[in-house]
Amino acid sequence: MSEKWICKKRAFKDTWIERLEADANMQISDGNIPGLYLRYYKTTKAVSFFMGCKIRSTGKRKNIFLGRWSEFTNVDEVIARAKECRKMALVGSLSPDVSDNEELKKQIIEGSSRKMFDDTFMLYIEKYSTLFKKPSTQKTDKLQYRLYIKPLFGKRYIDTIQEKDLIEAYATWAKKTSFSTANKILSLVSSFWDWCESYGYLPRRSNPCSYIKKGSNPKYKPTVLDQEGYKKLFKSLEEGPARSRMHPRLFRVIKLLALTGCRCSEIRDLEVDEVSLPEKMIHLKDSKTGARDVKLADAAIKELEPAIKEATMMGSKYVFPGIYDKDKSVDNIRKPFEWALKDAGLPHMRIHDLRHSFITMGANMGENMNAMKDAAGHSRLTTTEHYSHLAEAETFKAVNHITEAICE
Repeated sequence: MSEKWICKKRAFKDTWIERLEADANMQISDGNIPGLYLRYYKTTKAVSFFMGCKIRSTGKRKNIFLGRWSEFTNVDEVIARAKECRKMALVGSLSPDVSDNEELKKQIIEGSSRKMFDDTFMLYIEKYSTLFKKPSTQKTDKLQYRLYIKPLFGKRYIDTIQEKDLIEAYATWAKKTSFSTANKILSLVSSFWDWCESYGYLPRRSNPCSYIKKGSNPKYKPTVLDQEGYKKLFKSLEEGPARSRMHPRLFRVIKLLALTGCRCSEIRDLEVDEVSLPEKMIHLKDSKTGARDVKLADAAIKELEPAIKEATMMGSKYVFPGIYDKDKSVDNIRKPFEWALKDAGLPHMRIHDLRHSFITMGANMGENMNAMKDAAGHSRLTTTEHYSHLAEAETFKAVNHITEAICE
C-alpha cells in the first residue's frame, strides 16, 4: 500500500521551511510561483524542491527537480532557480530527453549564468543609455526595441544569436519599415552588443553587426512649397477643424511647423515652460543637435498664444496635449496634414518637407544662409545648403546672369 501525501498551499518562507517537521509525507505548493512546490519526506525529513512546467519542444508537462533545501542559502535562491527553469522550458533550451534529475538540475544551474536578451537590454538602458544618450534618443531606443528587436530576440539567450540571425532580422526590419530605419535598429543592436562585451556577457570582438551588408533608400526628392502653395495650404488648415471634424489642435501643430521650420518632434513635444512669448523665443531643452533657441515670427506667436492658454487650462505640461490624454503630447498629425494637402490640391508631401520648404523659401528670397542655419538649428552650413532647393526659375536666372557677364 502506497504512502499517503498531504497536499497544501503556502507561500514559501525561510522561517517555516527551516522548521518543517511532520509525521506524514507532504507536498506544499508555493502561493506565489505557479508550478513551484516542495516535498517533505517523513522518513528522512528531507525537503526537495520541484518545478512543474511545460517543455516547449514536446508540449508535455514535466516535474523538474531543482535541488534539496540543504543546497540553498534561502528561499530567494529557490525561486530564482525555479524562474530560470521555467524560462529555459519556455525558450526550448531545456533538453526534453534528459530523464536524470541531477542532469536537468545541472542544465538549469548552467542556464542561470546565461543572459536573456530581454533582461540584459533593460540593464543596457539603465546603465548605458540613461548616462550617455539624450532623452529623445532613449525614447527612440525603447520604441525600436519594443517594436522590432524584442519580438525576434527578447526570449533568447544573447550567446545563441548568430550572424545569420541578424541578417534575417535585418531583412525583416527593412521589409517592414525602410533601409534607413533597419540601419538604425541594427546600430542599436551593435551598441548593445559592444556593451555586453564590456561587461563580459559576450566574448570580446564577437559583434557580428559590422559584417552585415546594409542597404540604402532610394534618394527622395522633397516636395517644396512656393508662396502660392503656402497660401493654399494655410487656407485648408484654417478651414480644417470645421470641415474635417478633426481636432483644431492638430491643424495648429502643422501651422506652427510651417511657420518655424522646426522638426516635427520639436513642436509636437514642445513644453509650456520652453516657450517665452515676451522674448519671442522657444528654448528647446533637447533637439537633434542638443538644446537650442528658436526665434519666433509674429505669425507663429499668434498660433502659440491660444495653444498655451488652452494647455494651461487643461493642466498639461505640453503646449499641444494629446486629444485623449493631457499627460502626453499630441500624435497622429499625419492624417490632418494629408487632408489639408488633398483639400488644397497640393501634391504628396512628408511633414518634414515643410522644413525643406521653410529653408528653401529663405534661400529663394536671398536671406543670409548663416541666419537660415541658425533658424533651422543646423550645426553645419552645408546641412542648411542641402535643405535649400532653389526654384528652377531662380537657377535659370542665375545661369543667364553668369553667361551674360561672360559674353559681354
